[in-house]
Amino acid sequence: MSNNTQSSRTLSQEELEQWVLSACRDIGLGAEDADSDFFGAGGTSLTAIRLIAKAEEGFGEDALDPEDLFARSSVREIAATILRSTRT
Repeated sequence: MSNNTQSSRTLSQEELEQWVLSACRDIGLGAEDADSDFFGAGGTSLTAIRLIAKAEEGFGEDALDPEDLFARSSVREIAATILRSTRT
């Protein structure tokens, strides 16, 4: 069961895209916009672990499954994955 610790309300897709962009920049990636690809911006398996940990810290356990990140790795797709997980 997900536990949304970020806010008492569910963030919008656009707000989550901004969160993902900020998180990517915090871990040293060059993501520029919602169409940026996590791996294209310099993401590796190690930075993926860091992003997943940030997502879990902010949005609850299982907010971003590793398989989802590897399969859908644009900022927009990552945000949509987190959004889906916070609604369940």
